[in-house]
Amino acid sequence: MLSDRIEILREADVISEKTSLYVLSVIEQLEHEFSEKEQILEMFTTHLAMCIQRVLDHEEVEELDDFLWKQVEESSSYGEANKLLQKLLIDAPCEIPEGEKKFLLMHLCNLYQ
Repeated sequence: MLSDRIEILREADVISEKTSLYVLSVIEQLEHEFSEKEQILEMFTTHLAMCIQRVLDHEEVEELDDFLWKQVEESSSYGEANKLLQKLLIDAPCEIPEGEKKFLLMHLCNLYQ
């Protein structure tokens, strides 16, 4: 299911093979732990795929609204989400800008809620 969405993005040339392979590996790592939160995991992995592709394509990155970011930082799951993000980004095919990390952290905090 989750991997199907990534394959569709790949087949439509929305994301590259490099991006697809990385995000599929992330899905493998997270699918079991968050199996009951598939919709939130789908939002995270789709955002991750598009984020990676934007960086690889040298496109402009959006910033998370300061009000929303403050809520993310104050979330009880922030520490756990940040730890997971750092682990996932070790094998990322590119360096992720801080603005994109904030969006990814928002999704991960939602997974831990």
